[in-house]
Amino acid sequence: MYMMSKRFGLAEPASSRTSPEVGAAALAAAVDVGMWEYDFPSDRARWDRRTAELHGLDPDCLRGTMDTLFAHVHPDDIQAVRTGTEAARQGVGLSPMEYRVVHSDGSYTWIYGRGGVVSWSRRGRPLRSIGISGDATPWRSTVEILQRAILPLAMPELPGIELVARYLPAGRDIEIGGDWYDATALPDGNILLMIGDVGGHGLPAVAAMAELRHAARAYAYEGHSPAAITTQLSANLAPDVDGPLATAVVALFASDTGRLTWSCAGHPPPLLLTGKDAAYLDDTHGPTLGVEPAFVYDQSDLRLAPGTRLLLYTDGLVERRDVSITDGLDTFAATVSTAAEDPHQNLQGLANLCDSVLATVIGTADREDDLCLLAIQTS
Repeated sequence: MYMMSKRFGLAEPASSRTSPEVGAAALAAAVDVGMWEYDFPSDRARWDRRTAELHGLDPDCLRGTMDTLFAHVHPDDIQAVRTGTEAARQGVGLSPMEYRVVHSDGSYTWIYGRGGVVSWSRRGRPLRSIGISGDATPWRSTVEILQRAILPLAMPELPGIELVARYLPAGRDIEIGGDWYDATALPDGNILLMIGDVGGHGLPAVAAMAELRHAARAYAYEGHSPAAITTQLSANLAPDVDGPLATAVVALFASDTGRLTWSCAGHPPPLLLTGKDAAYLDDTHGPTLGVEPAFVYDQSDLRLAPGTRLLLYTDGLVERRDVSITDGLDTFAATVSTAAEDPHQNLQGLANLCDSVLATVIGTADREDDLCLLAIQTS
């Protein structure tokens, strides 16, 4: 057998290779993925034709540096790819990577990369790694379609309130997250407002998100309070010890009185915007859903005057690497307040306020999480 060497068109017997290489080569041969190998000391790599094809290279270009391999990676993704490679060089290990490769016509393909170090020096430095690359575009498209089918396509027109929702997936992650939102009129005349975040990514997170959203709707239709809804959602999640955790804000708004009642389960607090003044409704009602099975959640209520705006959002808008959550919350509140001060944005309405806030957040940070925003304005 020539396993790895045959894959690269080289005459080196498989017996001289390590078992991880043999397994990776067998996997690459069995499924539609490419194979690559990287030598850290020389910064030289070699790869097969499938890897070359996935990365937009000439099929006869099978050797070079990692910069050669990543020559057509999307500009927004290349830094993360290089950071991952450098982390491996420093002995941290290879992390799974997801990135886009741009084609000559401007289109791009999502690529996933998985690998590991197979050879180390006596001093514990990595010498050689192997890995696989594959086309993640079909999988990403499938999960995106499922997620879009679950989330509302448009906000309903409801009495006494204007609604705007925005959702943006993470900048480069191929696995869609579990951020969700909802707004609907209930039989008793109240308006249900919800936003939440399921831990993890991909199909499991989307499935759990759908289950939570529909369960919360069902409890609300039965006439339960926000505190009762979050209590029941947490009890539902708790028995599944291997399942995901989630955070959420569940609120009811009575348009005839302007009364807002809400329960916050481990989620970033709602942001109240009165004129240009932004303040968090930071009442503590309970922990992350599913953490404490018997926990009974609390709730708060507040009357919203006409013209008041309220923003519900997920942590992608306030959490950044190397930035404390307190600083992230302060920055978000300042961003919203600044947008509210802009007379042009105020003339354009709630939708433009949301778009202005998102544009600022996107332009000032490298996003690693989904962004979800649900804004309301009372009338």
